[in-house]
Amino acid sequence: MIFLKIGDNTLVGLGRRRRKVIRVVKRTLPKVFGCPNCGVTAVKVHVVEASKAKISCGNCKLTLDYQFTGRKEVIDIYNEFVDQFMAGKIKSEQKV
Repeated sequence: MIFLKIGDNTLVGLGRRRRKVIRVVKRTLPKVFGCPNCGVTAVKVHVVEASKAKISCGNCKLTLDYQFTGRKEVIDIYNEFVDQFMAGKIKSEQKV
């Protein structure tokens, strides 16, 4: 910044205003999901192998050993788990 001296020791700054820094927040996928049976956010998806995953709820103990083909993200496996539960293909031992 450049300063000019005017009169008796008075400094005046010249230059632009400093721009506000805008940070871009990148959103990430969740690691824990909501359970379709009990409604608590306690479902974790553990990918065991390249084509196997274990889905389990920490609250109501609803579990599923899931086989899939191709590359799938954790959120895709969870969505198929919820679809199967809503269709009645997965039964839970505990009714809530």
